[in-house]
Amino acid sequence: MIMRTLVVTLLACSLLTCTPSKEVQKRVDEETFNDQIVKYEATFRPSDYDPDPDQKNGKVEDRSTEAQKESPGTQTTSSTELVPGFRVQVFSLSNIDEARAKKVEIESLFPGEWVYLEYESPAYKIRAGNFLSRFEADRFANQLRERGYDDTWTVPARVVKNPPPAPLPYR
Repeated sequence: MIMRTLVVTLLACSLLTCTPSKEVQKRVDEETFNDQIVKYEATFRPSDYDPDPDQKNGKVEDRSTEAQKESPGTQTTSSTELVPGFRVQVFSLSNIDEARAKKVEIESLFPGEWVYLEYESPAYKIRAGNFLSRFEADRFANQLRERGYDDTWTVPARVVKNPPPAPLPYR
C-alpha cells in the first residue's frame, strides 16, 4: 500500500513538472508568433507611416532660413508647389565626395541659384535651377559654358514653382 501510494505520488509529480518537448514548445511559440502577426496586420494602418500630407500633394517644405522668415516686409509661404520644368545638369559623377565638392563649387559661382545633388544609380548628378521654361534653363546652361563647364545640358524635372532665395554657400 505504501509502495502504491509512493508510485502514484511520483507519477503525479513527474506529470505536473513535465515540460513539453522542443517540438511542442516550437509549435506553441510559432502559434503565438502567428497570432501576434495576425493581430498586428489587423491593426496596421499604412497611412500612419505616410510622409507629410503636403509632400504627397506635390508640395515641399520651405527652405528659407529663420532670419528670412522673420525679416519685416518679406512674404514667405510655408510650402511651395512642384511643377513640370527644367534644370541644368552640370556634372554626373560616381564618387559622392567629388560630387559634393563640385556642388559647393557651383554654389559659390552662382550664389543666387539652387543647386541639387541627386542620386540616380550609379551616378551622382549635380543639377541647378528651378526653371519653368526651357529658354531660361538654356540661358543658364550658356552661362555655365562661358565659365568653362562645357558638358552642361537642360533636363526636364519637377521644379519648385516659387522657390525661396537660395541659401548662401559656406565660406
